[in-house]
Order: sequence, then structure tokens, then C-alpha cells
Amino acid sequence: MSYYCQTVVTTFRVIAGPAGDILRPMKLRLIAALALLSCGTPLAAERLQFDYRIYAPLKQVLDSGEKDMVDFNADNPARLVDLIAVRGASARDWTEALEIVSIARPKNLANVRDWLAALQRESLARCPATFTIISHDANSVTYERRSPGCAAEPASLGLYRLVAGKRSWFELAVLAKGELDEKARGEWLAVLASAHLD
Repeated sequence: MSYYCQTVVTTFRVIAGPAGDILRPMKLRLIAALALLSCGTPLAAERLQFDYRIYAPLKQVLDSGEKDMVDFNADNPARLVDLIAVRGASARDWTEALEIVSIARPKNLANVRDWLAALQRESLARCPATFTIISHDANSVTYERRSPGCAAEPASLGLYRLVAGKRSWFELAVLAKGELDEKARGEWLAVLASAHLD
């Protein structure tokens, strides 16, 4: 076991049951990817939970166990990324996806609003974009990014929820290479709204 895995307790928990039970039939690949994601954050870090069942296409992919639809990237232990292709052929060829990013709390950012500002600066350095805040509280912010025609972004539309804990920060990103219809957008926003730290 690596040093990180010996000292880390962060995990994602996907809510499945009416009382918030952990998904029992979740496929081994997803469990392994999410467990590995815990290996790059500090001791006693928070766990991110969200209800994937709200958006039927996401539920279908996660319940199917299709290994090609999930990609876990731990190349940078300080920034662990799990991409779930919701629509498309695979996690490398998708049109709609959910990206989950876990980082240790940055020392140079005071709060989630500072993190949002840093992410917006990075995005604007790549392409012109518009940002719309959808909701926020002291420890989280949900926003939309639109950058049509930008080859430097993975998708022209992104719905994001940033959740800042005491030790770990998480970004849930719904990425769409086209437009989302009103129903899909509403369900994705409900998935994002369900995200919280345990």
C-alpha cells in the first residue's frame, strides 16, 4: 500500500437508498476508481456524497458497469480526476460527461469564491467564456460556463459545483459538447445540488 493510501480517508460516496445507503450493486471498477481517488488527499479529509440516481442516463452508466465509460486519472496526486462518460462511446469519446476532481485544500486560496475566481481566470486564459452563478453558500458554489467554439476546453458547456471542506476541495463538472435540454439541465442541477461533504 502506498504512503497516500495508508494515510488517507477521503472517499466519494454515491447515495443510493432512501436513507442514504451506499450503492450495494455498484460495479467493482467504479468502486476501485473512487477508492483510488481517495489516495491523494490528506488525512481525515471529508467525503463527497451525491445522488447519481436523479439523472437516469448517469444512473444507467454507473449501474451498467461498462468499464470503458469511466476513466480515473491519478497522474497528479494533488489533483485526482474521475471522468464518467454519460453519453458517447467511451470515457475518451463522449458528448456528455461528469467529471469529479478532488484536491487538497489550496493554501493560496481562502475560500470557495477565491477558487471560483481562479478557475474563471484559467478558463478565460484559454478562450472567451461567460460565467453565470446559479447558487452559492459559504462552502460551495454552483455555476455555468459557456465557451462556444473553444477547442481548448473539453466541452462548450459546463455546469459546476465546487465544494470546499476543511481539508479537501471537490469539483463536480457536468460537461456537454452541445446544449442540454431543459429536463437534462434541471436533473443535472439537482445532482449537483445533492453534493455535500460527509
